[in-house]
Amino acid sequence: MDKDELKRLNSLLEIYVDVNVDKDFSVLSKGSDSFFILNMTGQLIYVNEVCEELLQYSRNELNNMKLSDIFISSALSVPQTFFIEKQREQLVNFDSKVNSRLGNPIEVNVTTFPILFNNEVVGSYVVLKDITLLKRERQLLAEKRAAAGQLAAGIAHEIRNPMTAIKGFLQLIMGEHKGEKTYFRIVESEINRVEMILKDLMVLAKPTKIDYKKLDIRSLLDKVLTLMESQTLLKNIEVIKNFHALEVTIVGDENQMKQVFINYIKNAIEAMKDGGKLIVEGIHQNESVHVRIIDHGSGIPPEILKRINEPFFTTKEQGMGLGMQVSNEIIEEHSGKINIISNTEGTCIEVILPTAT
Repeated sequence: MDKDELKRLNSLLEIYVDVNVDKDFSVLSKGSDSFFILNMTGQLIYVNEVCEELLQYSRNELNNMKLSDIFISSALSVPQTFFIEKQREQLVNFDSKVNSRLGNPIEVNVTTFPILFNNEVVGSYVVLKDITLLKRERQLLAEKRAAAGQLAAGIAHEIRNPMTAIKGFLQLIMGEHKGEKTYFRIVESEINRVEMILKDLMVLAKPTKIDYKKLDIRSLLDKVLTLMESQTLLKNIEVIKNFHALEVTIVGDENQMKQVFINYIKNAIEAMKDGGKLIVEGIHQNESVHVRIIDHGSGIPPEILKRINEPFFTTKEQGMGLGMQVSNEIIEEHSGKINIISNTEGTCIEVILPTAT
């Protein structure tokens, strides 16, 4: 792009700022969103007060800065006019670091999207969100997970071998016994349940190798709901499927993804003790698929919701507190995210996964 073209685009951006942002017609809130506007040469031409407070520079100082004065060089493209491997024409979101006046790097989440003037990209909004505390919380959670993994490995190792022996001898006795086998079946069922708990512990301690392949998300959800059909019928729960128009694939391990959705649907069923409606819906948005599991139970109290992904935290009498933790681990391994919204009218668990390219 030559100098005259850059000058023309920058002039159009100045007009946009004058007409829209300075007169409070911006798409962002000047009072709550921390943002600045970037021209095509990487110059900051508008900075709001919230961004001043975050970066601890005055507006005049920031308006004389370039993108390279704020962000670490590894985050920028070679000309340092935009972010590395990011397109101005698209909405992008990523984590990075910015330099403050005090010299301490600040962990931020960055969202950028283009400014269009007469259908031309003339600049970019850059929105910053301080995630320093969030990063610390993630670090603490990672340390808890590591400790839980070590504990899980020890427990599983100590229990698994004798449990295998017990199950083997029980099957031998069952084969020889000619009478009523009800009690044997109960014991065998409980052994199987212990084995399932051990399996969850092993996933937590040492995740199994993921067998990545393309998965049709609609087919996957249908299979899971078929597996859960007996439970929904017994609990008098009506299942509403709002994903049949979903034609998209993801890349992942089929068994692990089934495990995730079975766990969330099982929790939703258990939340509706007197029956109700269970909604499973899916939408394709940008380059991701959003699957929502919605129940009409009593909801999750805020103090419990804060701890829901902690290992060994549970409110169930017979639970181990591993289901949500293991599911969270699996989603993270698949580069996904989980959002949970809950109130007294029910809970919505949203799983966001990248679509296959």
